[in-house]
Amino acid sequence: MGILDKLKKTFRKTSESILTVVAGKKIDENFYQEIEDALIRADVGAQTSIMLAQKLADKKFPRDATESEIKKFLVDEITQLLEPYEADLFDSTNKNPEIILVIGVNGNGKTTSIAKLANIFKQKGHDPLLIAGDTFRAAAVEQLKYWGNQLGIEVFHGKEQADAAGVVYSGIEKAKSENKDIVIIDTAGRMQNRDDLIAELDKIKRVIRKIDDTAPHKTILVLDGLTGQTAHLQVESFLNKVGIDGLIVTKLDSTAKGGVVISLTQKYKAPIFAIGVGEGIEDLQPFSASQYASAILGE
Repeated sequence: MGILDKLKKTFRKTSESILTVVAGKKIDENFYQEIEDALIRADVGAQTSIMLAQKLADKKFPRDATESEIKKFLVDEITQLLEPYEADLFDSTNKNPEIILVIGVNGNGKTTSIAKLANIFKQKGHDPLLIAGDTFRAAAVEQLKYWGNQLGIEVFHGKEQADAAGVVYSGIEKAKSENKDIVIIDTAGRMQNRDDLIAELDKIKRVIRKIDDTAPHKTILVLDGLTGQTAHLQVESFLNKVGIDGLIVTKLDSTAKGGVVISLTQKYKAPIFAIGVGEGIEDLQPFSASQYASAILGE
């Protein structure tokens, strides 16, 4: 099953909620209000939902407009909203190595997403090194080592409870000595309101810059697509305290509300590097605005 089919299956409740409004109904003021309400229920966000409903009204469809005409209009509008936030993480790099720092709250799928990212890079001909910078949890290191063994990708790690910044520094030095062209750094999961843990991320960034003053070249926040408003709080906090270059949104195969990606991009202007639609190694995919919009409307 392709990513579009998986998204359509996942977002069926969302698309059905919207299409129930559209199907067989005359277009009047109540129609636009119902569209707006359906979009808000799908976590699209109030302002964006109001704007989409207003654009639909401004289009002045005839009262007997078909369901397919309305769907196509909404798909096109949502695609246009999302297209500026398509971000290609996997294009060729010349940083030697490209250093990617991955952050997020425990349980969001961070470590697994790192393995899936590394797999995509490897398939594209890159030679990645994974650095196990989560020195708080032995299980996190073991999880990364497991994926490294499965995928044939080298994992660098230190001793349990070692200084995370020191492990990261040594790992990048190793990557440079072995001519690795991609470095992906796992970090300890941390709540966005823990200032001590946020300070450790700052320390890791400072240490990275001792090796390459332009790095990390990407700082990626991994979010759980099931968490709704909590995801917004995480983006806001990490954006202000650490700085992020974009998002990976996971577990979208488990939510009926497809609008979370729309609301995140519109509120925080954050690029979406990839989305997770399952547990398989191939189930992390680069974000496509048109596919996402089509899935929400069941196109």
